[in-house]
Amino acid sequence: MNVYQILNQAEFIFFTTQIFSLKFNMSISAASQRLNRMAKKNVITRIKRNLWCNTQHPYFSVLGVVPYLLGKEQGYVSFLTALNMHGMISQIPQIYQIATTGHTKTIQTAIGVFEFHQIKPDLMRSGIDWHSSKCPYRMACAEKALLDTLYISTRKKKKFCALPELSMDDFSKEKFLALLKDIRPEILQKTIFQKFKTAH
Repeated sequence: MNVYQILNQAEFIFFTTQIFSLKFNMSISAASQRLNRMAKKNVITRIKRNLWCNTQHPYFSVLGVVPYLLGKEQGYVSFLTALNMHGMISQIPQIYQIATTGHTKTIQTAIGVFEFHQIKPDLMRSGIDWHSSKCPYRMACAEKALLDTLYISTRKKKKFCALPELSMDDFSKEKFLALLKDIRPEILQKTIFQKFKTAH
């Protein structure tokens, strides 16, 4: 089996230089050189140092890279990205937005721009599921995505202060309010609830 056939295997949608080197029984240095040559020929795409993807793979999904970009931090797809995927907003965000326990940052890659917003680990207990994809990643439910968005909008930088028009057809207010109870302190909980009332 040659390298191009192997790249069509599920484990080579997103992969590290180390995984490639082990598969082909070569040194990290040799693997890195081989991968760089393949990237120059557009056979594969370099995401960042030691991380690659096969965008031609039939199971490729941009958001499948999220677990790799998170590294050791917890996180999941949320905010406007998740709201769009749940059909709550029609506007397609130009940036993929991720909730994380790590620092707030933006990562630009060849397959997209990823914006990470820090939230407390206590807020990662509920309202998050694995997305049904061959490239698994975690994503907030619609109610959790809206809660996260309103939560971030209370911060000093005023991110997400102006939301697009929301479609609430399949939205559960009861589920949203249950998730809201995880917010502390109570004054912040009340602030978010007021924003929720004006958002729909």
